[in-house]
Amino acid sequence: MKLNLILISIFVLLSNQGYSQDNLLDENTEEKKSYWKKHFKFSGYVKYMNTNSFTTLDSIYTDNLFHNRLNLKYTPNNNWSVIIEMRNRLFYGESVKYQPTFSDNINADNGIVDLSFNSIDAGSLILNSTIDRAYVEYNKNKWNIRVGRQRINWGINLAWNPNDLFNAYNFTDFDYSERPGTDGIRIQYYNKPMSKFELAYKPGENLDQTILSALYKFNKKSYDIQVLASNYNSDLAAGFGWAGNLWKVGFKGEATYFQPKQSINDTIGVLATSISLDYTFKNGTYLNVAGLYNGSAKNNSMLNLFNSPTEVLSAKNLLPSEYTAFVQISKSFSPIFGGGLSVMYLPTINGVFINPALNYSIAQNWDLDAIGQLLFAKSSTKFTNLSNAIFLRIRWSF
Repeated sequence: MKLNLILISIFVLLSNQGYSQDNLLDENTEEKKSYWKKHFKFSGYVKYMNTNSFTTLDSIYTDNLFHNRLNLKYTPNNNWSVIIEMRNRLFYGESVKYQPTFSDNINADNGIVDLSFNSIDAGSLILNSTIDRAYVEYNKNKWNIRVGRQRINWGINLAWNPNDLFNAYNFTDFDYSERPGTDGIRIQYYNKPMSKFELAYKPGENLDQTILSALYKFNKKSYDIQVLASNYNSDLAAGFGWAGNLWKVGFKGEATYFQPKQSINDTIGVLATSISLDYTFKNGTYLNVAGLYNGSAKNNSMLNLFNSPTEVLSAKNLLPSEYTAFVQISKSFSPIFGGGLSVMYLPTINGVFINPALNYSIAQNWDLDAIGQLLFAKSSTKFTNLSNAIFLRIRWSF
């Protein structure tokens, strides 16, 4: 707790210095002002989101979230950078009040160092602060090295990423656009203009709680191709992915095979793979069609997953259904107004997830969103509505 408070205090102090430097520095110290502008970059946003969850209109749960993000980057020279980013979230409403595990779920931190804490936890009100990026970066010639809490993104597809061994994310968690990070070391070597080797390491208490992975990415006949191998906790994993075009249609895919180390000679491994096609029409309409095969799925209820979008997933088990189909269509109706619709169909558990969205740019750096999430399951001969949620969100970026 003391470590968290110290880190956040330092971060806020540096952020305030970078953000209000013109007020803090004497007018005659132009050299110091120039140093801050050249070496420090401060950004972030403030969001408010209202959520109404219901199965029937007789039982509506109302929740509210104030979400603030602060990003600080310090670059002392051309080779070194220090990045610290944190999110502060104030939750209040009926879900906070009536869900006993809400506080623990929000406060969970799976990193080596616990950088998340609830400074207020009282009844229906929770204030959580989390540092989800804190790393040092070194760049020189063909080398890039990062040490600390970072995002190690190896995914290719939009909805599901079996190659994303370190940072698998939940598609329904739309309010976390930065996506989760991990505590580790990432080394990249760019041996050619369109080719690189990469080594990433997430330490654990023992080898079965450790991820140590290598990736090679290259270009062949206009396709970006990657192959990877990993000690993935208690499994050995091997995978590949690609991104290119079939004529004018985008064609992407990724697959990873997981083999338990304790049964290395048995054929009891599982495969996770996703393939997608995407196309942008002349009128600006974007279409994405994808499919997922999840060999480790237990084919159980998806209700908890979609009602708890912050649940941590893994590349080995991205959804509770063995097979899933996905369609997304989106379009900008004007420079400031757009919308889209995403649908998931999970045939092996007879489920459907519908996700409509509208977005409007109120002014520069101001955005307004209306988002829906509807969940249906088939029982006997008809589909039943399991749950619904409507989100209204306003955002100011700085």
